[in-house]
Amino acid sequence: IGRAVLPDMEVVGLNFSSATTQDLLLKTLDHYCEYRRTPRGMVLAPAQIGKWLVLFCDEINLPDVDKCGTQRVISFLRQIVQDGGFYRASDQTWIALERIQIVGACNPPTDPGRKPLSHRFLRHVPVVYVDYPGPLSLKQIYGTFNRAMLKRVPHLRQFAEPLTDAMVDVYARSQQRFTQDMQPHYIYSPREMTRWVRGISEALQAQDSLAVEGLVRIWAHEGLRLFQDRLVHDEERVWTSQQIDSTAMTLFPTIDRDAALKRPILFSNWLSREYVPVGQEELREYVKARLKVFYEEELDVPLVLFNEVLDHVLRIDRIFRQPQGHLLLIGVSGAGKTTLSRFVAWINGLKVYQIKVHNKYSGADFDDLRTVLRRAGCRGEKICFIMDESNVLDSGFLERMNTLLANGEVPGLFEGDEYTTLMTQCKEGSQRDGLMLDSADELYKWFTNQVIRNLHVVFTMNPSSEGLKDRAATSPALFNRCVLNWFGDWSTHAFFHVGREFTQKLDLENSLWHPPDFRPSCTRSCRSRRPIASSS
Repeated sequence: IGRAVLPDMEVVGLNFSSATTQDLLLKTLDHYCEYRRTPRGMVLAPAQIGKWLVLFCDEINLPDVDKCGTQRVISFLRQIVQDGGFYRASDQTWIALERIQIVGACNPPTDPGRKPLSHRFLRHVPVVYVDYPGPLSLKQIYGTFNRAMLKRVPHLRQFAEPLTDAMVDVYARSQQRFTQDMQPHYIYSPREMTRWVRGISEALQAQDSLAVEGLVRIWAHEGLRLFQDRLVHDEERVWTSQQIDSTAMTLFPTIDRDAALKRPILFSNWLSREYVPVGQEELREYVKARLKVFYEEELDVPLVLFNEVLDHVLRIDRIFRQPQGHLLLIGVSGAGKTTLSRFVAWINGLKVYQIKVHNKYSGADFDDLRTVLRRAGCRGEKICFIMDESNVLDSGFLERMNTLLANGEVPGLFEGDEYTTLMTQCKEGSQRDGLMLDSADELYKWFTNQVIRNLHVVFTMNPSSEGLKDRAATSPALFNRCVLNWFGDWSTHAFFHVGREFTQKLDLENSLWHPPDFRPSCTRSCRSRRPIASSS
């Protein structure tokens, strides 16, 4: 908003976490401002004359308190707001701030992981309470989006209102049915609505002549991906599927139900250049052939394709196609989270980067993160950065990942000579794109946009209820900025399918024996084995 309405202001977003300290603020100020000696003393202000810097501090009430009950970063902010500056730690010089404004946002202190802000800080700032938009507001907001979106398909413009009503209805019911008391990652916000509209809009780009059943099928597909893929239990997924069907038939009563809602609903651009509906068997043959090449080139371990694997690879592919498309995959060890992410990255031409943790590895230097950002930002490489929760060696690394997921940058990651080298590489990269950028601000914005376009982060976790609750409370950006896909554990059908695949080609003495098509009861006792034979 600041950029659009007040061009002399630059808004910089900071995402706080439980481990945030004043160092994050200081590094951000050092990056976007410059020190000047004046008759009134040392001043820190934006480099461009007349320009204001607005620091938007999101989740401002997440930082932990110390043993004295103080949030140090909040105390630092209070000093800045109250006194207009701070003492520089290196030489105890008073630094006055000019043309710098602080804006904070947070959830109520009653939410998990949040701490009440001190009254000594709150007395200096106006507090505005903003709730989620109600149903009427949501219909007005997303109705406007849908009417604009359906202009590209003129004969469907009349369905903008029922499409909006259907989206709001499913969102409201899901938000009421699934709460954080049930699972810590059951978080619903208008972000889901925005992702829904964006998903439908992308699917419509390849649909010049689309019947209303096709529109409803796209709507149902995107809704199932947003609201069903995160759910833990089968009965919850069934409930969501039923809500999609009942809402569609209520608001689109004249449609052909089978044409619009028959399962499975699969969309992909692998069989053609466009993102269009695809048949399961046709897609299975294509993926099976690509899997064979993948394990021969990358894994040297045979993989078995069954329905759940097909579903998961399509879900991962859908996110990799989106700018700032980041994934949070939750499932038991050995469920194939990393393997399937690598496969989808390989099939889409993305370079995979994984942290190699060893006994002397430390997250303090962040070399891996710098390397990833240089490759995605300066060289324009499409990168899939896969990180397991076991790779998070300290809270500082996770804090920087929070900021990267939210804003596409990590303030203070490149300093001194490293920043100078980065600017040189950015200038060379922008010239390859035919751009003539000179100032450091322009080059850094180009670098940030390149990172947003080219970097996809995949964060993998085990489904420990306490671990999920802790991550949701201390690092909400992982759940807010990532699309969540619940792997859980493989079904009994999956175990049977894998066992059958590997045993039906065994050389048996009785050549007349054929493997059964039914599922024998012994597969129910073999839950310890995993269908994917690679670590994840």
